[in-house]
Amino acid sequence: MSNSNGKGNGKGDGNGATRWFRELDEPRQWEDFYRRRWQYDKSVRTSHSVNCSGSCSWEVFVKNGMITWELQKTDWPQINDETPNYEPRGCQRGISSSWYPYSPVRPKYPYVRGVLLDYWRTERGAGKDPVAAWAAIVENPERSRAYRNARGKAGWRRTSWDEATEIIAASKVYTIKEYGADHLASFSPIPAMSMVSFLSGHRLSNLLGGTMLSFYEWYHDLPHIMPMIWGDQTDVHESADWYQSAYWIVMGSNLPMTRTADAHFASEHKYNGGKLVNLSPDYSDVTKFADLWLPVRPGTDTAFILSCIHVILQEFHANRRAEYFHDYVGQFTNLPFLVMLDKEGDHYSSGRFLRASDLSAYKDEELGEWKMPCFDKSGEIRLPGGSLGFRWEEQKTGRWNLKNEDAVTSQPFEPLLTLMDGEYEEVLVEYADFTNTFNVEFGTTAIRGEKAKRSLRGVPTRVLKLADGREARVATAYDLLLSHFGVNRGLSGPGYPKDYDDASQAYTPAWQEQETGVDRNLAIRVAREWADTAEKTKGKCLFITGSGILHWYHGGSLTYRSEAVMGILTGCQGRNGGGFAHYVGTEKIRNVAAIGTIGNAVDWGNVGRQQNSTSYFYFHTDQWRYDGMSLDPLWAPRAKEMPSKANHAADMNAVAVRNGWLPFFPQFDERNPLDVIQEARKAGCKEIGDVRNWVAKQFKDGKLKFALPNVDAPKNHPKVLWIYRGNLIGTSMRGHELNLKHMLGTHNNVLGGETRAKELVNEINWTDDAPLGKLDLIYNVNLRMDSSANYSDIVLPTAHWYEKFDLTCTDLHSFLHPFTPAHDPAYETKHDWEAFGLVAEKISQLAKVHLPDPVEDLVMTALNTDTPDEMAQPMGELRDWAVGESEPIPGKTFPNVNVVTRDYTKIHDMYTTLGPEVTRPSGYGAKGIKGDLAEAYEQMKESYLVGEKDDRPNMETAAKVCEVILRISPESDGELSYQMFKKLEERCGVPLANIVEHEREIAYHYPDLISQPRRALTSPHWSAIETKGRTYSPWTLNIEALKPFHTLTGRQEIYYDHRMFRDLGEDFPVYKPPVDMVSIGDVAPKDIEMKGAKLFRFITPHQKWGIHSMFHDSWQMMNMFRGGPTVWINDDDARDINVKDNDWVEVFNENGIQVARAVVSHTVPRDMSIVYHQTERHVNVPFSSLARERGASDLRGGNNNATTRIMMNPATMVGGYANWTYWLNYQGTSPSERDCVVLIRKKPMETRGRKVIYQESQLRVGA
Repeated sequence: MSNSNGKGNGKGDGNGATRWFRELDEPRQWEDFYRRRWQYDKSVRTSHSVNCSGSCSWEVFVKNGMITWELQKTDWPQINDETPNYEPRGCQRGISSSWYPYSPVRPKYPYVRGVLLDYWRTERGAGKDPVAAWAAIVENPERSRAYRNARGKAGWRRTSWDEATEIIAASKVYTIKEYGADHLASFSPIPAMSMVSFLSGHRLSNLLGGTMLSFYEWYHDLPHIMPMIWGDQTDVHESADWYQSAYWIVMGSNLPMTRTADAHFASEHKYNGGKLVNLSPDYSDVTKFADLWLPVRPGTDTAFILSCIHVILQEFHANRRAEYFHDYVGQFTNLPFLVMLDKEGDHYSSGRFLRASDLSAYKDEELGEWKMPCFDKSGEIRLPGGSLGFRWEEQKTGRWNLKNEDAVTSQPFEPLLTLMDGEYEEVLVEYADFTNTFNVEFGTTAIRGEKAKRSLRGVPTRVLKLADGREARVATAYDLLLSHFGVNRGLSGPGYPKDYDDASQAYTPAWQEQETGVDRNLAIRVAREWADTAEKTKGKCLFITGSGILHWYHGGSLTYRSEAVMGILTGCQGRNGGGFAHYVGTEKIRNVAAIGTIGNAVDWGNVGRQQNSTSYFYFHTDQWRYDGMSLDPLWAPRAKEMPSKANHAADMNAVAVRNGWLPFFPQFDERNPLDVIQEARKAGCKEIGDVRNWVAKQFKDGKLKFALPNVDAPKNHPKVLWIYRGNLIGTSMRGHELNLKHMLGTHNNVLGGETRAKELVNEINWTDDAPLGKLDLIYNVNLRMDSSANYSDIVLPTAHWYEKFDLTCTDLHSFLHPFTPAHDPAYETKHDWEAFGLVAEKISQLAKVHLPDPVEDLVMTALNTDTPDEMAQPMGELRDWAVGESEPIPGKTFPNVNVVTRDYTKIHDMYTTLGPEVTRPSGYGAKGIKGDLAEAYEQMKESYLVGEKDDRPNMETAAKVCEVILRISPESDGELSYQMFKKLEERCGVPLANIVEHEREIAYHYPDLISQPRRALTSPHWSAIETKGRTYSPWTLNIEALKPFHTLTGRQEIYYDHRMFRDLGEDFPVYKPPVDMVSIGDVAPKDIEMKGAKLFRFITPHQKWGIHSMFHDSWQMMNMFRGGPTVWINDDDARDINVKDNDWVEVFNENGIQVARAVVSHTVPRDMSIVYHQTERHVNVPFSSLARERGASDLRGGNNNATTRIMMNPATMVGGYANWTYWLNYQGTSPSERDCVVLIRKKPMETRGRKVIYQESQLRVGA
């Protein structure tokens, strides 16, 4: 330090000190500021209930009874010595969470819409019973219109919990009596992010008989190909397993931005010698990690991957046989199985799989229609085990496995993949080319698209004699696959390309170049690098993918499928560090059996009403009326059967419902299910079989009808909807403005297009006057006033994550860990479990007057997966009873019919205890793998962590429910896992229980998790072997232990033989371009000509400054980036429409209007706009000039879903067939918003100060 005069000459001062140094006598009181800031009285371990896939463990600090700050916990157990640690897990959004508990956006008390509360108090003040008071309000058209129109506006009144829950209970009891419990609906997403909170509202819904709405495919987060290829909803790698990979292709997933807690593995993967290839139209955050960036045109990723498959098949399967790939494909895929060819004039088309029942040699095989033969190397017919028939057979079990042996003779054999290895006869087979059905340049396609073209290619075949004396021409699925991809093996046919540079035929590198804009040589390079790496490492190549792909119309069914198939053909699935890794939200419920049992009230013998939300909202928000898309561009030229049944998504959904493929609620056309079952009893139906036969006959005779075809009839409207833990109305409602208009009945800025479907739809009754308001009551349990709260009639305040007991987990790590409260719920807030418990208690009280006796409820459900329902409709053919092709047989050609007895006076008692049904033999489990909880049931009653109530395990508090979940989950109880594996061994005939033998003594309790996260145990309900020291990688249990996949053939399904897929030309993965939304009417022709407006593809990826709409309104995140809605556009596009950075613009089409600030960036390609998902409308959203011009009832700009609408793909409606059967969040349609096209124009300024308008008072002033 220099001396005080700054000269520092180093001379002494005469007292022995030098002038270079001096002793300072300065106060240190400033340090006390920091000490006080970081002092705390206690800290707790907890987490965040957000749909981000993080599931991070946080330490929250409390001082003077207030939450002051949070910090990432760093005590995650180490998986092994070679894999990098998980910690510290967290992000900039999560560390701002402590702002919420005391923020101005938090509802602190129960609130009711003022106009509704006035009506309620008037009726109750007149002495009316609560149910009668509710009837007096909703049966009065003027009153119901008035409070519906108030939704989304101000006018809230604080009330008591008692009054709010009384209104809610009265509405439900009234609805059950008047319309049926199927007119009730609950919505809450993502159980894994806070399990107990999720269970609360859904358990209540299922006990009442209400409709439990899905979230997974509704968020378009369901990877449809996972149940289709592997027979499971979703199973993916934990992020630590990425480290073992040698080669990544990342597409549709922006890891640093949306997988922040796990993104460090990308760097560590590269340190470990790995390579990263990124497919992304824009220069995204993950592109910075990439060794190779492939800027494909938006929505054309499939074309690039299919061209890679073409190269891999040509060079690693045909030109040279890579033995690892060949052996893997022969044992673990359906490609060796034989496909019967259908004659089509002078050529053939691919048909269904040959079955054991087709051959006389197997005439005595039980369930022979569901067992698939193949050839062995010598050309003899063999019947390997593992297919669906072996799963459900009863006469001779123990053959459901993936051994390469004949299930009849037990002799080992090697499946024959190609008939070219022996004698064969070549024939021409037809394939479909969809390249030109829609133009990649949107706005240039003919109206409603073009039809697909036919391509003919030679295939090696043989002829077999069938049991009925006919002859069948067959080919292996493998040979059909190679011909489908145009692989040159010396076969004839005009559809084979000359070489890689032939752009006239699909799937060549040159062909993909004209679709994607990526150089053909890069496709060849990536294909070779991937396959070469996979061969050398035995499958350690990995796709990391997500919603950027999935949210396209064909993203889930075709782009994802092409990725998966590329991984399968190179032996990557079921390998640590290899395969297909799909990430969206916090989707993985590791404790799947416990959550399913408690949430669905299976412990009380309930049969739940489960509804795929996309179909539900497509119809109930009347978006079907705005859907101008014919299915013509989707059908293959050979298609005959399915197009004759339906040629619009709405019609196909109606066909799916009546044939048991998909559910739909309400069930009956203008009938209460309670009345229908009473009618059946009066008709003499005593047994369940009698009821089912009676229902089928009533439908056949037209005396009973489904509600769906008459969906807009007032008695078929949903009546009560409750939303919690998610922002349904704001964040996830594709067609947001259409929902406001038709289901909520309030102000909106829909611009037009209501009659787009009028001339296209045949199965749904058209009414010229669409309903404006359907729901009698919307109530929301919430910790902030988001859009769902603002559009509700009642808001109940819930505890913040830092104020509750709960459990969480994720797919991106393999641990279970807890929420624990830093302090009691603040203000008048309550835990979700307690809040819905109060509603249940009120319902039980009202039921003693209005529903005093047990009642029977007639419940119709879709044909369910992982049950014998999978064998309902043989051969993959639809025989529609409604047009006389078959008889309506419940559980076969018709939905399942069940009778459930409900005692509404005991709803609260059942809600707060675990029912006895789980103690029955095979009374508990998931995915068709069952056991019982008889021993655990008694242990829980004696445990101080659970205890007894009414001779049942006590679930009165959230903490007790946490312990119950852990006690009944094989993922947290080693003995339960072992016993279930032992039982599964009987069916499979291969050793399995030995995998978990060493874990039998492990049992996690809730206090254990509070001390430190615990790693989930290997479970029969999941597909990975995750023993100590091994990272979680899906399908390793199937590949290594030879347990079959839950699919038609028991193997990975590459060829789909169902009639729907063959008619769609999707029996193998194909390329279908993005839908041209201009050609189907979503952009008005007059608007395209608007001066200063330009067409853009509308992309809505996840953002950096929020998790969906959560966090973006926090003070910290608002200050990180512009603090309101933004739209990113290319700098050249911005110049075209005279827009500068930060200018206000209007983003619009016929579906609605959004107002946002422009972010001008060269990182965005031309003709593409990016609106990051999602900012709330209560932050910096001005009025729209266009809304004023068009006379919209809502003059304020909408959110990022204002311009979108639901688009349903018929490929996701298939049911009743093997793994193509329904279960909640497992199968069903998705909304597909990425194909959306919008116009963007610079927003006209409407005030003298040339500023935007925020207040209605300014509107009156004008310019």
